[in-house]
Amino acid sequence: MKIDKTNIEHFIREKIEMEALTDAQIARLLNVGTSTISHWRNKFNIKPADKFKRKFKEKYGPDALDCFDMMVRNRTTLQEIANYFGFTREYARQVYNKLYQGSYSDYLRQRRYR
Repeated sequence: MKIDKTNIEHFIREKIEMEALTDAQIARLLNVGTSTISHWRNKFNIKPADKFKRKFKEKYGPDALDCFDMMVRNRTTLQEIANYFGFTREYARQVYNKLYQGSYSDYLRQRRYR
């Protein structure tokens, strides 16, 4: 059986970049082994999906990322964000770092001077 590499690459890239699916989830869709998807993903130089955003939305609701972003833009403190979502201030800091790749205090300092 001949495999159309272009279609496979497009399918895998879309599932990872748009839907943040794991290799195992894609493998189930294509009815192949996880290692096959991992091999194809590596062959096409596609990085694994960043599952953090998807898992955050699953746990805290579909609009959780938008709400977190709005609170950051409104200069809400990390403690207030943590209280809203029901987690610790430290986890709020970690979420900020994961989403924005930087320090929340640095962000607030920069906003002060604008």
